[in-house]
Amino acid sequence: MRTSLEMPKLSESDPRLQTLPPLIRKALSYDRKPVTPMHPVYQENKLTVWKANSPEKSNKVPLLLVPALINRHYILDLSEKHSLFKSLSEAGYEVYLVDWGTPEEEDRWMTFSEIFTGPMRRIVRKVTREAGKKPVLFGYCLGGIITNIYSSIFPEDVAGLIAMTAPVDFSHAGIMGLWTRPDYLNPYQLVDAIGNVPPDLVQNGFMSLRPAQSVRKWQSVWAKQDDVEMLDSFFTLENWVNDNIPFPGGTWQEYIHWLYQENRLYKDELWIGQHHALLKNITCPVLNIVADSDHIAPPEACLALNEKVGSQDVTAAHMPGGHVGIIASSKLFGKLVNLVVEWLDGRAASLI
Repeated sequence: MRTSLEMPKLSESDPRLQTLPPLIRKALSYDRKPVTPMHPVYQENKLTVWKANSPEKSNKVPLLLVPALINRHYILDLSEKHSLFKSLSEAGYEVYLVDWGTPEEEDRWMTFSEIFTGPMRRIVRKVTREAGKKPVLFGYCLGGIITNIYSSIFPEDVAGLIAMTAPVDFSHAGIMGLWTRPDYLNPYQLVDAIGNVPPDLVQNGFMSLRPAQSVRKWQSVWAKQDDVEMLDSFFTLENWVNDNIPFPGGTWQEYIHWLYQENRLYKDELWIGQHHALLKNITCPVLNIVADSDHIAPPEACLALNEKVGSQDVTAAHMPGGHVGIIASSKLFGKLVNLVVEWLDGRAASLI
């Protein structure tokens, strides 16, 4: 028999909550609501591709948003005030969002290469048929690594590339690079032992990068808990941070070995099946967005994209803040949206 220690969600009007501090009341009653009206345009295995309902059709280039495999897709549709999905659709773009779904035991054998030649290839083709134009790929975090590699092996499929906090040179991967060194970690043995990599293992690894940060954020929110708007924003993000999914074992072991341990992408030694993943093959316009305080994807690791691509139109954009703050901070989100929209609108002719 399996026992869960997760506390049940209560209604905000439940009388049992009324005598509790605001922070505790919110923790016991928070329930995320969907943000952007959307509908599915493609489904395969666990994944779904969503399209924002508005605009139905646009003369602008379509956008395909690709989040990390290990996080829920709604980081790109977080809240009414912090949704790239919503903001870019309101700017007149047809926007598609990949929801990778939740891997299960049978997905343990999916390899890193199969992500590109399988679901990603079919997703991009479906969006191209649906929109009638090749899309700009917008990848965040591991989603950015995926879109960088995809654009290098299928450059003819891509109108433009936006990479956000996406490492290329893993020799600058910081503490994560140190922890995954082959003398400390054998990814194949780990997957042989446990199959899919549990979300707690990945999440605890991220938290261990800055172990005191978790304590400080709860201390800070406790001191400001009478601010209703702040409390709602805090739990919206905290809900996403802790809503993680397993990493398919076959994908993870190759991802760690090929990129973190052998740095094959940066060294031009990465092969995806029969396809040589050479970043110089990317000749479309490129926007590379880095977070200057990012401890998960350090700027030095991400900026290497600019020197490796073959495009004549490459823009490096620095944003203050960290890996998640770049997209979730109230101070930064508007600047991020303006940056992306201005870059896209400024290349309207070359992206179509």
